[in-house]
Amino acid sequence: MKRFVVLLAVAALAGCVSQSEMALSNNVYKLDIDASGLIGTSIAKGQAQRRVAQLTLDKGFTHYVIQAADTQNSRTYAGNMPVYANTNVNIVGNTAYGNTTYTGGQAIYRRQSQTSIVVAMFKSPNVPSNAIDAAAVLKSSR
Repeated sequence: MKRFVVLLAVAALAGCVSQSEMALSNNVYKLDIDASGLIGTSIAKGQAQRRVAQLTLDKGFTHYVIQAADTQNSRTYAGNMPVYANTNVNIVGNTAYGNTTYTGGQAIYRRQSQTSIVVAMFKSPNVPSNAIDAAAVLKSSR
């Protein structure tokens, strides 16, 4: 039983991050990043920024502008902690007095995050003044 609880807690904390991209035009892409678990949701933002920069370079562009971004956070019920009981019995003469205390039973929730980013990519000489340099983003994230 303890092994199951440990595995459940690790799964709720660790989680995972999955990403997908879809071309909307030759220089506009939509990225979807789904993350779950405490660790997965906390690293998803950094991974999203790096993925946008890497995708920009992979597609032959040097700069990008994030046109739209939306994040939805939620949580999913993953189970309950086990319940433990402790009983103390005091005997006085021929009478036994018992007291039972219960601990545990708290709900475990798994964090989830869904992020969608629409990014426009550019290369010289058509780079707008507010564009982000993809190579600089990747260099600073290492």
